Amino acid sequence: MKLVRTTVLCIALLMVYSLPVLSQTSPAEAFKNVIIHAADGETIESGTIVWRNGVITSLGKDVTIPFDAYVRDGGDSLHVYPGFIDGLAHWGSPDIANDSKQPDEPGNPSYARAGIQPDRSAADQLKFDDSAFDDAPKHGFTTAAIGLKGRMLAGQVDLFSINGEKTKEHMLENGIGVLAQFEEAGGTAYPSTTMGIMTTFRQLFNDAEALRQQQQYYASTSGNYSAPEKDKVLEALYPVMDQEQPFYFAVDSKENIERLFWLQDELGFEVVIVSGKEAYKKADALKERNIPVLASIDLPEKPDWKKAEEKEDESEAKEELEEVTEEMRVFRDRQLTAYKADIRNIRKLVDAGVKVGYASHGIKLSDIQKNIITLNEEGELSEGDILKMLTQNTAEILGYGNKMGDIAAGNMASFTVFSKPFTEKETKVLFSVSDGKLSEFESESSNE
Repeated sequence: MKLVRTTVLCIALLMVYSLPVLSQTSPAEAFKNVIIHAADGETIESGTIVWRNGVITSLGKDVTIPFDAYVRDGGDSLHVYPGFIDGLAHWGSPDIANDSKQPDEPGNPSYARAGIQPDRSAADQLKFDDSAFDDAPKHGFTTAAIGLKGRMLAGQVDLFSINGEKTKEHMLENGIGVLAQFEEAGGTAYPSTTMGIMTTFRQLFNDAEALRQQQQYYASTSGNYSAPEKDKVLEALYPVMDQEQPFYFAVDSKENIERLFWLQDELGFEVVIVSGKEAYKKADALKERNIPVLASIDLPEKPDWKKAEEKEDESEAKEELEEVTEEMRVFRDRQLTAYKADIRNIRKLVDAGVKVGYASHGIKLSDIQKNIITLNEEGELSEGDILKMLTQNTAEILGYGNKMGDIAAGNMASFTVFSKPFTEKETKVLFSVSDGKLSEFESESSNE
């Protein structure tokens, strides 16, 4: 009898200790009979992808689907792509505070009035009920680095898995970098010029280094020495000064990119360029400095006269062309050359060996699909080039290339199911999986 009681007790204890383990394992989910597109361009026809607990466990043609998996059949017509990653978005950010009021000391305004706020955390101030967090997955985005709208030093850049209002609960990392730009304080406050901003950057780094030396001396001495005052703004620059955090520097023109180089040479920080619409003009220097670009696809509009040339009614286009003077023709040639150069910005950067990812940096979600098609048709970028830019390259620039950006076993389960290849005009996002969480958008177009 004693043996029976002991055996029963052991079984009961085994069951009790097993419960937490079982409760931590979620059922698997899977898509089968889908076309899987890897970031490197490899395609798996009639493929299967399985994920559990937010991680891809297996994928391929001959995959054994776990017995507990909830399976969706793609019917060999649906396309699965790695989730797009926005390297710098402003979704949910409050607008910049009204700065029309003149400060008491315009030459010495507060940090906030001057736009110097590197200590601000995006996670603390974002409005997570912003519609962009619901709309982004419908356009293929599953992950985003988000910064606040601001001026010279707008604040920390935080990384999130995107899942509607629940995005707040899915922050992957706080403070992957600091958002910076050549943006004046506004109104009459200093710095009000680009030269003033550059001077302010130098002064901030000098002040931060002086404060750190005081703090280190205070910590090392036992003498009668007053503790230095805390300064959260200057202390927020320590990781940048130590090259533990980069500046995510929003800059477009060739001249401002050169100014950024001067600052980097003098102050020694790491940098990621955001937007970079004229970055192609400094492509060789960017490659030499190993500076990546989170490129904007906020593309210029094609000149109206060029659109007229491409009209289906050739007689109408010919009539318009006959009215063009020689002076107008010279102007149009220059205008078209500039347009093509801007459209091919990313192509030129890639050809120069620059690592190019993607950042919306204010572009509307509704414009993304249209501009992707333009890059494919006129920007000399293949579907594979664009996919790699939106996924693996951006993940690597953000420091997450070994966890996301591609559909691979062991990576985060973040991918999107399209009705057609993502560069086609009529494609629709049917499902979005962000960090393992699935959302379905059966009848909603990705370019709405």
